[in-house]
Amino acid sequence: MIPTWISVVGVVMTVLSPLLALGGVFLGSYLVRKSDRELDTWRHREETMRMVRWAVEQILDGEDNAGTDAGVVTLRSLMRSELLQPEDYDLVAALTAAVAIDRVGAAAYADIADADIEVVEGDSDNG
Repeated sequence: MIPTWISVVGVVMTVLSPLLALGGVFLGSYLVRKSDRELDTWRHREETMRMVRWAVEQILDGEDNAGTDAGVVTLRSLMRSELLQPEDYDLVAALTAAVAIDRVGAAAYADIADADIEVVEGDSDNG
């Protein structure tokens, strides 16, 4: 005859082991999703800073107006983009004000920012 306490332990272990495994799966899933969100935020921030660096270099290079205009438009577009994290908005706004407006002038900056620009890809004949 099997003692009663062994039967109770056997039933409890039979019920609890799948529940504990399920809890482990939920915990692992939560941790992976949290890590993915943090990684996604990091990737957005890296891409944002790469674009900011490129735009500032284009504006400060000043060799041609097309590069300066491209830099200003990039900064303006980035400020309206969902790629820009809320924590980085003040930094990009300050850079835009300091670099773009001071470099090209407030009137030119306003013209570039408000221009209705159509972006098309070039072909072999037009570059």
